[in-house]
Formats: sequence, structure tokens, C-alpha cells
Amino acid sequence: MFNRKSRELDEYRTKSDEEVLTASRQKPHLFSLIYERYERPLMKKAYALTRNKDTASDIVQDTFTKIYLHSGSFVSVPGAKFSSWAYKILLNTFYTWWAKAKGGDHATTSLDEDMEAVLSDPSSTRERERYELADFFESVVRRLPGPVARILRLYAIDGKSYKEIADLEGMSEGAVKVKMLRARKSIKELGIDSF
Repeated sequence: MFNRKSRELDEYRTKSDEEVLTASRQKPHLFSLIYERYERPLMKKAYALTRNKDTASDIVQDTFTKIYLHSGSFVSVPGAKFSSWAYKILLNTFYTWWAKAKGGDHATTSLDEDMEAVLSDPSSTRERERYELADFFESVVRRLPGPVARILRLYAIDGKSYKEIADLEGMSEGAVKVKMLRARKSIKELGIDSF
């Protein structure tokens, strides 16, 4: 039994996160691969949010539990990665923890000042919405052809002008405008109207 599980783990080490997650629903021991891949990066993010190792560890453990329990709700879509979904679960778990801590249930740690300012501010909902919008934007951009995606990122995320993009990419401003039109057309073809 142990040898078979060990062989399966070795076989799945080279598979994508999405494939491992799907298979782990039938073979729970495969979920250990997801844990191996994401324990350190999720812990780093949780610690950056909480500035407390024990709290960060609790949040990460809750995150993995939620990932496993809700693995059936993960839908693999071209351009949308498992890691984005995992980080979203981590952030939601953190927000839940923060709301409880703020309510006085078991506030045993203090956050870094910048994070506390954001979460205490009524505009924090807007911060979360901005994060979710950025995550959504990234999942859409990943579905676009490489050169078009790169131009769209430079324009929308980096805030570059058509001229700056043209200089960076070694093309005319007209070519940049054409690529932006292609990006908009591709986005509409994906069935996304409000972008």
C-alpha cells in the first residue's frame, strides 16, 4: 500500500496543480503535493499580513482545509491558475480572522500599521474589490495571445502611454493601437463585456 502511494506521488509530482487537486478528491494522499508546493508561499503571504508566525500558521492551515473541502468548486479555465484561487482563499481566511480579532474574540496579535490602516478604514472593502478586480484582470489577460497580453499589461497595469509602449516594444504607436483593439476584441470574444 505504501509503495503504491509513493509511486502515485512520484507520478503526480510533474502534473499541474489543477490535475493534482482534481485527483486528490479520489486519492486524498495526493493533496500532500499541493501542500508541499504552496505551504511556504502561503505562509510568507500570511506572515506579511499578520506579522505573527502562530497566527499566520493557523490561517495557512485553515486555508489548506478550505482548499481541500472546496476542491470540487474549483473550475479549471484557460488562463486562470490554481494559485490565484488559493491566494484568494488565503485572503478570505485572513479577512475572516481579522473581523473576529477586531470584534475582540481572540485578538492576540497586532498587524503591521499599514495593513491595520487599510482594514480599519471603511474603504477597505474597496481595497478588497480592487484586489479581486486585479485578480480577475490577470485571469482574463492570461487567456490572450502573448504579444497582445503584454501590451495590455503595459497599458492597464503599468500605466504606460501608447508612445511609451511603442518605444519599449520597438513598434509604431499605430501598431500599439491595433494591438489594443485586438485585445478589446479578444476580450469581447471571451464573453466579457465589462472590462
